[in-house]
Amino acid sequence: MNNDNKPTREQLKELYEAAIAFKQEQPWSRLYDSDVICLENPVDKTIAHCSVMGRVGDYFALGVYFGDEGICNLWRLMGDDNTLSDQELINNQNCLMCSFEDRSTLTSEELKQIKDLGLSFRGKKQWPIFCRYEPGFFPWYINKEECIFLTHALKQILIVSRDISDGKLEIDTDNGETILRYSQEQNGKLEWYNKKVPLMVPIVSYSPVEITDELLIYRIKKAGRKRNLILQADICYFPAPVQNSKNERPYYPRIFLLLDKQSGLAIRYKMFDIRDDDVHICLNELVSFCMEQGVPGEIIVRGEAMETILDDFCNKTNVKLTVVDRLPDIDNILEEMASNLPWQ
Repeated sequence: MNNDNKPTREQLKELYEAAIAFKQEQPWSRLYDSDVICLENPVDKTIAHCSVMGRVGDYFALGVYFGDEGICNLWRLMGDDNTLSDQELINNQNCLMCSFEDRSTLTSEELKQIKDLGLSFRGKKQWPIFCRYEPGFFPWYINKEECIFLTHALKQILIVSRDISDGKLEIDTDNGETILRYSQEQNGKLEWYNKKVPLMVPIVSYSPVEITDELLIYRIKKAGRKRNLILQADICYFPAPVQNSKNERPYYPRIFLLLDKQSGLAIRYKMFDIRDDDVHICLNELVSFCMEQGVPGEIIVRGEAMETILDDFCNKTNVKLTVVDRLPDIDNILEEMASNLPWQ
């Protein structure tokens, strides 16, 4: 992180104080993680969705989720969507997180930060950690703006949880209603208010990918067919992060992987950096495979994104496209590849 964008000592002190008060009051005893509360950012008026975690007693945190991708991934984490591995769910998060962890979980920088502020914590799940999760990136330290907004979130969600407990407020997420906590500046000070709002759950959709090169389709069909060959195909984040320099935030590369279902062996893979290249990489690699090895009888994928990329291709090349919830063989190969990297 750029030193100019690091939180000041005063900002960090206020953040830790808010986290300590949050932990002491244990709002997870009043709320479930599905009791999503909306919070407006005083700076740009964007809306974040906040989830208090800890009711089950194994993980205590406040998650502040941003944008359609953030809230969709929150519902995936809480629901029964089994199309993504646990690692892929984490790598797709878009949120700020204040969690309470064991001391051994903290980095040396976080421990130094606590010491410099004159604070100390004892016991398991008592040490606050503040992280920024962004899709494709390793969880990282928060900047000034994130520090300020996370402080607001800890304070305001705690107030809302009290009012819900006291019967002053009610949320009904089952029927699509929740509370929005928003502010107005008066005499240079923020005054906070509540109002009931519909809880919008965005629907993720993908644009169909159409193959318009008829000559290419003709050449693929002429390459020969292996009707007994069944492939598994996927694009996801590689489970091991890459860090180009010491002070740079690590990131997770994208990877296209093609697996022979019968042998369980990876027969083709391609690593790349930009998520926007998914369609281009997937089709290029698959076309190259078909031209070199022949057209498979079936391709198995998981999730709507891969189905959308390959649907037209498979229709025009007479390949059966099967969509499943999970691809454990691919997940296992990815883990094995990651564990064998020299920097792991």
